[in-house]
Amino acid sequence: MLEKIALIIAVLTAVYLFSYSYIEALRISNSDGKVYGGTFIFSSIMAFVFSAITYLFI
Repeated sequence: MLEKIALIIAVLTAVYLFSYSYIEALRISNSDGKVYGGTFIFSSIMAFVFSAITYLFI
């Protein structure tokens, strides 16, 4: 039962982080001048980490 809960949490977190990084990439691409890309990089990396955690629970 606990593995199913962890799987659901990992999947939802991965989907959320992929969506957030996509929106952040759109925001960066539409801005002029210097931008801060740390949020995009961090959310993309963590999305892949949670995707790997999801694979462990399958």
